[in-house]
Amino acid sequence: MQKLLGILFAGGKGERLGLITRYISKAFVPVYDRPVFMYPLAQLEASRYIGEIVILTNTENDAKLKQTGYRTLIQDDDRVHDMFSGLRQIREDLKINQDCVLMPCDNISDVSVDAVIETFMAGHGEVCFSLTRVPDRRKLSQMGVYDPDAGKVFYKPAIPPSEWGVIAPYVVSRDFSWRSAETDAEVFNQATISVTHHQGYWFDIGDPISYATCLKELFFSIIS
Repeated sequence: MQKLLGILFAGGKGERLGLITRYISKAFVPVYDRPVFMYPLAQLEASRYIGEIVILTNTENDAKLKQTGYRTLIQDDDRVHDMFSGLRQIREDLKINQDCVLMPCDNISDVSVDAVIETFMAGHGEVCFSLTRVPDRRKLSQMGVYDPDAGKVFYKPAIPPSEWGVIAPYVVSRDFSWRSAETDAEVFNQATISVTHHQGYWFDIGDPISYATCLKELFFSIIS
């Protein structure tokens, strides 16, 4: 079996974090003893199915992220507006055609990358991702939400159709046809979807409230 390509997305500006990212890029926002990007990078590194890791970055972060030893690529903001269009840039610029694992730089969780990959390999889906219950409707309205009845993803819905939040990593088949999608949700709903269910912890460092919640929850998990 050909190894998968792991991709860490670290090209975003983190504008929703407000003053927190005024002088530091989102990927380098500190979470205890390390910058946040190191948490999802460690998950990719732990996978026995991933053969190579590429980091999609920006001009401000490129030199520092090269120090990880992995190949980097500067994000083209005119072409990239989400992880799937970022994957398209990587495939086009690096001439890569293989199954890929997509991981945002600002998520902290105990999701097993290999568990998602194994679900992907066992099924017939073009895109595979995890679901977790998110009772916070404010948070749900900022992310992808899966409707199990419709079998569709709603991206940042004003009225979430369920409590099932869509979380990374996303495993994407090399055979996936891009068509003309403009958002993550449109990409999901044009693809054959496989899902796993996650019962552990998951934090998205996307806004000040989420960042503070992550720090608080991780602190109590460390001392307990």
